Amino acid sequence: MDQTSGDPEVKKDPTDLAKRIDELFEARTTPPETTMLIDMVMEGLDQGTIKVVEKIKGKWETNAWVKKAILLYFRISPVKKMDEGHFFDKIPLRTFSAEAHRIVPYSSVRRGAYVAPKVVIMAPSFVNIGAYVDEGAVVDSLVLVGSCARIGKNVQIGAGTIIGGVLEPPEGTPVIVEDNAFISGSCGIYEGCIVEANAVIGAGTVITPRTPIVDIKTGEEFFGRVPENAVVVPGGRPKKFGDREYVLQTPLIINRRDPSVSAKQSLEDSLCQFNS
Repeated sequence: MDQTSGDPEVKKDPTDLAKRIDELFEARTTPPETTMLIDMVMEGLDQGTIKVVEKIKGKWETNAWVKKAILLYFRISPVKKMDEGHFFDKIPLRTFSAEAHRIVPYSSVRRGAYVAPKVVIMAPSFVNIGAYVDEGAVVDSLVLVGSCARIGKNVQIGAGTIIGGVLEPPEGTPVIVEDNAFISGSCGIYEGCIVEANAVIGAGTVITPRTPIVDIKTGEEFFGRVPENAVVVPGGRPKKFGDREYVLQTPLIINRRDPSVSAKQSLEDSLCQFNS
């Protein structure tokens, strides 16, 4: 439980809680119950019982009311001195038990972020409010897991990678990295993109919703989504602007991963085939 803990369980009916949060978000006043309701949502996020995004019938659905609760939390919280060092913020940091987590010094996890057991977070990394990091994930040094991002089971995120945050609009889908995906170092996944299960992203790849991802074998293009088992590396393609030609960033799907083979081996084998 984190240092801001209150009631250890979210006891209010989720449907009723969602309705009240929606009403409070649109209101111009702050009724006395606001803090209590926001605390309920934060406790649920901390425990993983409330989620910003959930997979329902095979499709990711965003719980906009949860994002609204986070935005309300920022709205009603004053900036104050934190217990850890000489820092000032609106949102406190979480603390964890050594039995369940390995979080290296100088890494930070904000209140309202869920970190499952057996997760490793190397320093100095930051997990923002609303994020959900599932069991067995490894977050390497200098990684940002942005607000409301969803990180699946056994995902590995390499050093220096940014998993972008999406708080607004509340209805917007956050960045999602599904189970067993592997993201190499110095990558950037932004603005609601989805990396599907078992995908492998090579070092330095940057993906946004408007970045075309091209399968070199079929010519098919994907936007905002890395297909399941895809092995992706940085690439580019020429585009003319008037009488000048430039190369625009275009990540390439160079292979499909065999899930029985490790992500690193899949990437190495795919690069060898691609460069031969």
